[in-house]
Amino acid sequence: MLAFVVCRMAARLMKRYAMPYENRVTRQWQGPPQGLGLTWRPVPRELHVSGELKALWTAEATTQDYDDALAGPEGWHLRTVGFSRDRRDDLPVFWESAHLDRPAAQVLVNTACNGLQAHRDKVARQRQEAAEREAFEAANRERQAAEDLDLATRAIAAAKESLRVHEWAWALQDDVARARRLIAIPPEQLERRLIWSLEMYVERAQANVDRAMAAMTVVYEPEAERASIPDVQIAALEGCRLLSARDADRASIHNKSGWGRTTTVKGHVLSSHETLDTVLTSHALRALRTHRRQLPRELDVRLFGLDAEAWIAASADAAAA
Repeated sequence: MLAFVVCRMAARLMKRYAMPYENRVTRQWQGPPQGLGLTWRPVPRELHVSGELKALWTAEATTQDYDDALAGPEGWHLRTVGFSRDRRDDLPVFWESAHLDRPAAQVLVNTACNGLQAHRDKVARQRQEAAEREAFEAANRERQAAEDLDLATRAIAAAKESLRVHEWAWALQDDVARARRLIAIPPEQLERRLIWSLEMYVERAQANVDRAMAAMTVVYEPEAERASIPDVQIAALEGCRLLSARDADRASIHNKSGWGRTTTVKGHVLSSHETLDTVLTSHALRALRTHRRQLPRELDVRLFGLDAEAWIAASADAAAA
């Protein structure tokens, strides 16, 4: 009894899943519209889809015309009328409903056939345009990379020179630390935003130098008389270089050594000159007076002469001798 039941179930399954072309049809179907180079198998498979009986026609093989038609401007209409692909073997299929308007479907197929060449030309043109666009973008990327490398190389060189010549003009120690980190990066790996940062640090340092020089273009009148004396000019340069040598922290620490916060840039600018004229000497004397206690006695006298207090001390020393 069990064997009989198993055989009956196997027979039902074989009948259900038998190849569609081995099934008998229950009605006369019109068949798919002709065209697109397709050859259809002679017998469809009848299936119930959403309660409606339909015939599933399968082509022997796909064609380039069919592929292009589905991808072309009539593709949506062809799918709407029933054309599709089999999910298992990707063959063209046509779902025929009982209410198929075959002449209208044939018009759609004919329209798709007539538009194939225009569609292929359009696709070829689009591919050509895409290739040209990609080539243009690749050339732009290559040009951009070359520009970035050149910018990075020049920015690194400028930063190195700025730090070598006037690191004192870099008002912020953090700028110096960040610049040194960026300089250590290979130029080809330096991103443009980092290049801009490096250029900004250099420009900021140069602006400090330019601002200091602009402030010393006119003689400082209270010191004008002594600033015109050649020996005072020599002594002023010596005094500026002495305080600059002591200003390793660039006035970032309040230690009464070297220049102060308001004089550090001007002092270093003055120290960088080979000689000082009357105008620059007048500003050097103005700055050195603020830090007079750091100057050696001999240099102080050369700069400022003997004031009343110093003259009395010198007289007392002479009398004692």
